[in-house]
Amino acid sequence: MADQTGLVQIFANLREQIALLAFSGIGGAFFRAVLAPEEQWKRRVVQGISGALSAIFLGGVLAHVIDSMTGAGVLSYLAAGFLMGSGGELAVKAMQDKMMVKK
Repeated sequence: MADQTGLVQIFANLREQIALLAFSGIGGAFFRAVLAPEEQWKRRVVQGISGALSAIFLGGVLAHVIDSMTGAGVLSYLAAGFLMGSGGELAVKAMQDKMMVKK
């Protein structure tokens, strides 16, 4: 029975962490959108979605590293989500600029 309550707690924490990463990842993507405006809205949407997804999928790793170094807890997930959201959007923008011709 102790294993079942442990799993329930892990999944409850996971849901909270994903919500924090998604929220701050969208904030990071929005921050990049303000700093580097894009003329084509389709490219901007792809950049924003990729920023949010990178925050969710890669931000957890960075958040764990930040949390283990600082012990910041929830703030580590917010910081990592923001960094990965803006970084993911920047990476996709660079890839789009390199592979596609700007109109």
